[in-house]
Amino acid sequence: MAMESPDNEEPVRKTSGPSNAADTLGHSGRTLAVPTMTPRPFLARMLEQRCFFVFLALLALLVTMPFVVDSLLGRALVGLLNLLILVTAVAAVGRSRLSFLLAVALGLPTLVFQFLALASGLPGYLTLSWSFGAAFYAYAIAHLLYYVLRRDNMTADKLYGAVAVYLMIAIFWAYLFGVLQYFHPGAFALYGTPSTMNLADLIFYSFTVLTTAGFGDITPVLIQSRFPTILEAVTGVMFVAILIARLTGVYPVVGPKP
Repeated sequence: MAMESPDNEEPVRKTSGPSNAADTLGHSGRTLAVPTMTPRPFLARMLEQRCFFVFLALLALLVTMPFVVDSLLGRALVGLLNLLILVTAVAAVGRSRLSFLLAVALGLPTLVFQFLALASGLPGYLTLSWSFGAAFYAYAIAHLLYYVLRRDNMTADKLYGAVAVYLMIAIFWAYLFGVLQYFHPGAFALYGTPSTMNLADLIFYSFTVLTTAGFGDITPVLIQSRFPTILEAVTGVMFVAILIARLTGVYPVVGPKP
């Protein structure tokens, strides 16, 4: 009799390694957990600290401006620092495509008119740059405040965001004062003499008002500059009070139950 080949036997499949977690059994029959480490992308880690970079860019502007604002090259450097603030702020507020496009639409004219003012020396270009700059800072402040005060996990980046908002409020008012003095010459006086202030002087004046530190060598002269000064002083006081109250409500202190 001819012997039939065992066609009913299943072929043996060869695998190069364990196909599931059950293949990792040890001698005791327990499953050995094999952790998988996936490195996080560098860009994702950077975006988680976007408010920190906004804070650094604003701090660099405040530290550098007093030493370089008197020369043409220094003003160009200030423009580059504004570009850095623009990039970091757009990254901070651009959490959707629409918000990113609006931030770019407000930020780019600020830089374009600023460089046109440096090239031509015409005050009209500088006023347009300050107008778009005020609008951009207002937009960035609104988005950063929404991010900081949103009910979510408290992070160090949100704390940097709150500080960055405070600094941006002062620069926002400085831009508004710059536009104001273009339409109302002599709105501010330096050592008692009506003068046209540059951006560094306006930022200094804005911080003295926002922090209620009191007037120094720059004072408002016209009624058109006095009332905005009152509004900024109220904004500075209310911002700190409302921010502390809001953070206390959003992030309540959790202690042990009695």
